[in-house]
Amino acid sequence: MRTNRLIGFGVLVLCVISLMSPAGAQDDRVEIWPILKEQAFGDRPIAEDDGMVVLEVPQKVEDAAIVPLTVRVPPSVKGKLKSLALFIDNNPDPKVATITYGPAAGTGGERSFSTRVRVDNFSHARAILELDDGSLHMATRFLAAAGGCAAMQAKDPEADTVGMGKTIVRTFPSAVNSTPIWAGQVMIKHPNHNGMQLDINTAKFIPAHYVKEMTVKRDGELVLKLDATFSISTNPNFRFTFGRGDENHLDVVIVDTEGAVFDGRSHGSGS
Repeated sequence: MRTNRLIGFGVLVLCVISLMSPAGAQDDRVEIWPILKEQAFGDRPIAEDDGMVVLEVPQKVEDAAIVPLTVRVPPSVKGKLKSLALFIDNNPDPKVATITYGPAAGTGGERSFSTRVRVDNFSHARAILELDDGSLHMATRFLAAAGGCAAMQAKDPEADTVGMGKTIVRTFPSAVNSTPIWAGQVMIKHPNHNGMQLDINTAKFIPAHYVKEMTVKRDGELVLKLDATFSISTNPNFRFTFGRGDENHLDVVIVDTEGAVFDGRSHGSGS
């Protein structure tokens, strides 16, 4: 049901764009964000580019199917983080992911989240951070890339499914012992098909099949819960920070759209 709602939301936005733009063409002249903002946040105020959150994207995109994206929260931002929402305005489903933070996400120091995304058309990317006090802060950057949603990572679609579900979880201690923040990484072998890619052997669309949820806990406490859409690239790769604990073991549970469950665990030593 959740998958249908996400796809339905994307289709609704694209239909509105079609009415606003001749022949349904998507370009940067169409102001899509107000529609997305109202759908996601209603009339809540959002502070723009106030330095509370920083979004980093490449100036030159080599491959629109695997575009690196990093969100940073400067050390000057104190207190707990509540959530982070990522958007790419002109993607078929503009909502890339939503992250809900738990008590083990940590406070103090520079906090961050990174992943790789697909970009369907030239578009603004947005990171909207919600702090514990309920305030919203947005950073916006432009992505000069196109064609990533229909691109295949392998010529043989079956090659993408070999070893599917293999999950690697790593932790990285801070170089400074006094820093309360560590870093973690989760890599999963998964095709993350979005339903728009053609099977070159059959000339038919490959059904959507992608990672939709990821839960990360440190020593049993929630670091974050991620709800993702098909805008995440093939073989999802996530890097994030978390609050230093006693053992610093990360336990990860991942669920895809077919209900398959994958898990992984790190050791606190950084491997």
